[in-house]
Amino acid sequence: MQPFQALRIAAAVELATLAVLLINLATVHWPAVSSVVGPTHGCAYLLVIILTVQQSRATRTRATALVPGIGGVLAMRQLARARQDAST
Repeated sequence: MQPFQALRIAAAVELATLAVLLINLATVHWPAVSSVVGPTHGCAYLLVIILTVQQSRATRTRATALVPGIGGVLAMRQLARARQDAST
């Protein structure tokens, strides 16, 4: 698997698990959901940061990856733009 594909998957998992956690918090607040989805979200968040740091030297892109939830998606957009600029 290529690093950009892994980043795409990790960013999607991070965003989806954050949504599940917030919906659970706002509605039923089941502890079982939090105990399963919480660590998954944390692992995806850390993976997004690690993969972004490996792929980019730009401080702005690395800092963007630190934003919980949407940071992975924004970092992917910045990486894609940087790749497109480099190829032209």
